[in-house]
Amino acid sequence: MARLQSSIGLVTGTDIVGTVDQLMAISGKPRDRLLAKTEELLGQQQQIASLTASVIGVQLSGDALGSSALFSSKNATSSNDDALSVSTRDEVSNGNHLIRTLRTAATHSVASAQTFSSFDDALSLSGSLTIKPSGFVDTKVSLSQLNNGLGVEGGSIRLTDRSGTSAEVDLSQARTVDDVLQAINDADVDIQATTSGGKIQLIDQTGQTLSNLKVEQLGTAETAADLGLHGIDEAASTVEGHDIPMPDGVESLNGASLSQLGGGNGLGTLTTLDIQTGDGSTASVDLSGATSLNEVIDAINGSGLDVIARINDAGNGLRLRDVSGGAGTFEISSSDDTATNLGIAASTTDDIVVGEDLNFQSVTVDTKLSELNAGAGVGTGSFTIRDSSGQVAGINLAVDEVETIGDLIDQINSLNIGVEAALNESGDGVVVTDTAGGASTLKIEDTGTGTVAASLGLAGTAAPGEGLVGSESVSIEITEDDTLESIVEKINASDRYADASIVSNSDGSYGLQIRSKQGGEAGRISVNLEGVDLNLRTASQGQDALLSISTDGGTERFLTSTDGVFEDEISGLNLTVKELSDDPISVNVDDDHDTIVSAIKRFADQYNKLIDNIEEVTFFDAEANEVGLLFGSSETLRIQNGYSRLLTGTLPSSSGDSIRSFSQIGVRIDENGQLQVDETKLKAALATDTDAVEEFFNKTNDEDENIGMVGQLKKLADTYAGVENGMLIRKTQTLSAHIERNDDRVDSMNTRLDAQRERLLSQYYAMEEAIAKIQANTSSIGSIEYIGPVGSD
Repeated sequence: MARLQSSIGLVTGTDIVGTVDQLMAISGKPRDRLLAKTEELLGQQQQIASLTASVIGVQLSGDALGSSALFSSKNATSSNDDALSVSTRDEVSNGNHLIRTLRTAATHSVASAQTFSSFDDALSLSGSLTIKPSGFVDTKVSLSQLNNGLGVEGGSIRLTDRSGTSAEVDLSQARTVDDVLQAINDADVDIQATTSGGKIQLIDQTGQTLSNLKVEQLGTAETAADLGLHGIDEAASTVEGHDIPMPDGVESLNGASLSQLGGGNGLGTLTTLDIQTGDGSTASVDLSGATSLNEVIDAINGSGLDVIARINDAGNGLRLRDVSGGAGTFEISSSDDTATNLGIAASTTDDIVVGEDLNFQSVTVDTKLSELNAGAGVGTGSFTIRDSSGQVAGINLAVDEVETIGDLIDQINSLNIGVEAALNESGDGVVVTDTAGGASTLKIEDTGTGTVAASLGLAGTAAPGEGLVGSESVSIEITEDDTLESIVEKINASDRYADASIVSNSDGSYGLQIRSKQGGEAGRISVNLEGVDLNLRTASQGQDALLSISTDGGTERFLTSTDGVFEDEISGLNLTVKELSDDPISVNVDDDHDTIVSAIKRFADQYNKLIDNIEEVTFFDAEANEVGLLFGSSETLRIQNGYSRLLTGTLPSSSGDSIRSFSQIGVRIDENGQLQVDETKLKAALATDTDAVEEFFNKTNDEDENIGMVGQLKKLADTYAGVENGMLIRKTQTLSAHIERNDDRVDSMNTRLDAQRERLLSQYYAMEEAIAKIQANTSSIGSIEYIGPVGSD
């Protein structure tokens, strides 16, 4: 018969389930006591884990005191944080550094002086815009490169012009030949300094003969001799110094050599330049002796005309300005090709003539491919060349071991197809010419994901009968439909050397700005226009930040940086120039005791957290009759006693040990068991003998084992929380085993209790059924009537 489903007996009205639950609660008390014990064990296990973490925290903070870098750490302070921030590198020594911030870093940018009323209307311009990261003719020669790398000793000289006037010229801060020439030209004597080949030339402009033209050295430095000017004392208006040995690849002391222009082919023979200014004044400028472009400029500026000659804003040619104020024609000409070759032949009513790109040779056969494209290189990979007859060959930079432009030219010329490679006429890349004479056209393309050919400017298909000219420059075609906005988009789409943007002016007009992607001098760009008049001017000259540094009164050194951040390995300082300072900035480097104090305080904090943790788990509250889960625990007692003995005790003595206890450096345990640090006493100990404090923490034996305080702390921590046989680890394992046994017993007891519950329920239900049967039988008996004998009334 199926069990009755009601929890209440239908016959007796007994609460069967409730009765069984009460009986099971009585039977389950042993199990519940075991569960409560397990819960207590789990709590202890959590507290042991917390103690383990606290001990490890003490160990880690103690280990930090074992770092040799901690006790050798230095602190650098700047006397002018607004202008110069400073931090120390790994290797730095105590000392005082005198720093002068000479120049901040700047990113090269050009902007159009021509403005437009709208940025999205067609400009009706037609021509091209070319951006180039090289070919600058105003290169400066560093003094440190002269005299076979010995440089020029800083010092002062005295100049005397032919009127007898003298002036002292301080050249101690000069870094380039340009700086020297500028300092002489700015001096209070009437002498012009220029160059003639590898010599400095002095030109007296007084027109007098009262004195010789003289150069004298002041002090013990050999500045004049290093500049080839030693001993000059002549009755002449023009004097040349001695030849100054120049570094390899440098052909002029002052700017680009004329032989480096024209793509490395020179400008031909220069003779006389005829100039007429707007007021009708004329002059013939003899350029036959010029060897550099700056010498050409000096000759024009010394012509007596109201003309200012200088390098143009693009940095790749000349710029002449007529300042005579006359309304006539500004004419620059020559009887031969001199004016044309210099890119300044003109006959104009404008007062400014901007010269053409003189194609300074920036690429030679020795140029490394990795140096091209403003140092970005050309990448790796391969490309194919198909000549006009259809023959194809490939170049793989890695396989063919191509590293320089010369290697590339040789490799192309060794291919068994009809092509020939050479340096291009502009001196900034390679030209590949088809020699096959076929019916098709020359084609060069990259293979796979490589970009070598594109980076060389060679990728593409040549026009019939023509070659492909590679170059570092990027040319942007401008059509009559282009707007200011579309020109910006075209420049940015090239994604090479610069980013373009539209500038909103205060009067509501718009202009074009082109800004180099790379900061500093290395990010300098030239922007040339052809057939388009945007009147571009340099808004910001790309330049490196410059500072000088001398240590403890020693020799002054000069450092440059593209972004104003200097990492100087010699001084061990990291310096950031934020602004220029008129006064020298003092940077002092000293032992960083504050860092050591902070490390010891962190150790004390970690120890105090351990003590707080122990007190939290071992508390005794007599009034509430409550105790912590680890009250009376031998583990907590051992931890407290072990650390207390170590931190208040004395390390074993050894010869020469002057510090053997924490108390000697101002670290002690107070009446509450907390570790306190007396910073004044600690700093005094460090100031007195930092090495002794370090020895206290990090003394080693012959086996290079730390037997100082750090070693003792580690040994104690390993005893308590070591992975192998640590006391707290063993305790955790013991608790885990106990908890596991209790869980097994609880599972067994639950099985027995479940069976007992089923048995009791079955018995009660059976009892209900039995009583129901008895009641049914009793009812049947009660319904029986007496029947008398047959025939009776």
